[in-house]
Amino acid sequence: MKNITLALAALASVAAAGSAQAAVITPVSATATSTFNNGWYNANNLINGSGLAASGLHDNFFGNMWMTDLGVAKAQLVFDLGAVYQLGGADIWQFNYADPYPVNPFTINTVDRGVKAFAILTSTNGVDYTQVYDGTMARANGDPASAQTFSFSGSAQYVKFDLFSNYAEGTIYDPYATGLSEVRFNTAAAVPEPASWAMMIGGLGLVGATLRRRQSKISFA
Repeated sequence: MKNITLALAALASVAAAGSAQAAVITPVSATATSTFNNGWYNANNLINGSGLAASGLHDNFFGNMWMTDLGVAKAQLVFDLGAVYQLGGADIWQFNYADPYPVNPFTINTVDRGVKAFAILTSTNGVDYTQVYDGTMARANGDPASAQTFSFSGSAQYVKFDLFSNYAEGTIYDPYATGLSEVRFNTAAAVPEPASWAMMIGGLGLVGATLRRRQSKISFA
């Protein structure tokens, strides 16, 4: 049993050496088709870490978020990653500023400005985009929020978000406002190169030969 454990541990270490972990990418810039112009809701808030704690939770202060004011259907965001990456997904923090009082505490809450339906498109040149994701985000509740993770794949330097709706459909917040808090992207986990596979197979053979030699010594002792 001890020998088997040693063999598995050795193989695991060789496999780990031949593979790479996914990396987190912080975009170098973020641009929006429109931004609510009150001096707070800047698109740069989506990438500068403002309001993002070491725990991974984003606070609920609206000054650390982004919001558009030209209607949900006209809201687009473009992120420049600074180089071409093989992407595996995105971590997106929902708009989570909650204030039910200015309008109607029973039916409308500012947290409903959060994105609902949206699509993600990728491009290597910033001109030709391919849609890689289409779905919905969960509504925030106004408490410090963790990221929502969305998986997709593709090579890209530029990533576009098309925002189609928010959680305020049928209220005064529906026509003009939707927002997000923070965005990060993840590279795809690397597949081991052929040389790494060879090293893994060689390592397994070496471990097997060692075990056989030990067993032979035991048999003739």
